[in-house]
Amino acid sequence: MQYLVDLYNELLVATAAHKAFSVQVIIALCYTAALVNSFYRAYKHKECFSDFLSIAVVSSKYLVTSLLMEKVLLFISDGGSGEFAQNIYLALAAFNVLSVIVLYKLHTKFSYVLGELFFCIMKLTLLLASAHFILWFKLVVLFIQEEHAYIHYIYSFIVLYVSITLAIVMLFPRLLKTKLKVLVSPSWP
Repeated sequence: MQYLVDLYNELLVATAAHKAFSVQVIIALCYTAALVNSFYRAYKHKECFSDFLSIAVVSSKYLVTSLLMEKVLLFISDGGSGEFAQNIYLALAAFNVLSVIVLYKLHTKFSYVLGELFFCIMKLTLLLASAHFILWFKLVVLFIQEEHAYIHYIYSFIVLYVSITLAIVMLFPRLLKTKLKVLVSPSWP
């Protein structure tokens, strides 16, 4: 168990040291590659417009929320209140819900076809929003800081799982048409 805790602290815990290379950088590069690839496929008329819209919204959301989290880390490292900064989780939950609404509105306005990628992204984004909200509720509303550390581990796993899964399905949307779909897309309605 200690090995998993050490691995978690090394790879996923954000520190003021700002390492130049991390899992988040790899995910951001995958999202950017997926967006560029999607733009190219849409330009060549080899991808449905629904997939392009979905990838564009998710990539934009990830980049904006990453910048928001970076600003919060800089705020804390400059001596800002960590308790105040915990409200970032509520902002992230709200931003995820907002991205779902924007994605739906864009689809109803520009694309009348809702592809499998659209539904996969909706489910994963709502799962991510729920995880952010639960952590915010634990830290801010209930004011439980140290107890129930397992919630932080579950939260980190969910965020990492959703981020990597979104990167995979955006890079390879055809994966949703195979039997591997059960690994990358939640089967709940």
